Amino acid sequence: MIYGAGALGSFLGGMLSRQHEVTLVGRAGHMDAIQRQGLHISGQTELVVHPAVATMLPNAGADLVILTVKAYDTAAAARDLKNAYTAPVLSLQNGLDNEQILSEILGERRVIGGVTSHGLRYLEPGHIEHTGTGDTLIGELDGSHSERIEVIAGALSDCGVATAISRDIWREIWRKAIVNAAINPVTALLRCPNGFLLEQEYTRRLMEQVCNEGGAVARANGIEVGDVLAQAKLVARRTAGNHSSMLQSLQRGQPTEIDHINGAIVSRGEKHGIATPVNATLTQLVRAMEEKPLLPQEGTGHSTAAEDR
Repeated sequence: MIYGAGALGSFLGGMLSRQHEVTLVGRAGHMDAIQRQGLHISGQTELVVHPAVATMLPNAGADLVILTVKAYDTAAAARDLKNAYTAPVLSLQNGLDNEQILSEILGERRVIGGVTSHGLRYLEPGHIEHTGTGDTLIGELDGSHSERIEVIAGALSDCGVATAISRDIWREIWRKAIVNAAINPVTALLRCPNGFLLEQEYTRRLMEQVCNEGGAVARANGIEVGDVLAQAKLVARRTAGNHSSMLQSLQRGQPTEIDHINGAIVSRGEKHGIATPVNATLTQLVRAMEEKPLLPQEGTGHSTAAEDR
């Protein structure tokens, strides 16, 4: 089951549904369109599939729950799942807090960590665009190598979502959070696709500053993230045409995950006495934009509405 089936969740569920029974749980308009005409995936992947859909957790059990809700909905989702299922929960979300929150509510044994850098965009109900290929990594939170990890990684890979197993998934979660911190708020504030960040000296410098601050905070928390700037540039290049989830949230007037990405880096830096002025500034600017919706693009008279997850 995919819980939170917007663009990413629909992509994962759609790919898995070619070989497995999958239920997408998401918003009514999107689910209704899929039920009527199937899920259309276009772009890097061209596919029409017909998974089962629901707008609430179905009563039937599940072998695995893949969680793709926004980070600010993680606690509520965990409470929903706690009494409904006993299946393991694989988080493929943005942010630094999700696995900890899930573990506190569900118990660490039920939680599997994961990251993915595929670029996805919601175009209209029943139709998502795969804008860029990426890497997917999953792993047990305690670093062990389990049979269930093998089964899940194999199922995803067999269905076209190449998935590797990490024995240090916390490192990968930190790396992804810093990459997101370097890409998402800057693209959201500039209203630009990811690839634009590589074209300008100013945005490249911002990416570097965010990564330097994030790396310092990670090290203070016992995590060595390596050359995360190179990873951020790779992701921006691979998803050059994608509009980040944060930009899409601002465009449709919804909350962003800024507090769980840049904001989380800032708060963790404060605990260790590490200054993070660039991340702090980006956090404050995005929060301000949440209060003041984006103006229409010049000459269009309207802003683009899109849903990421």
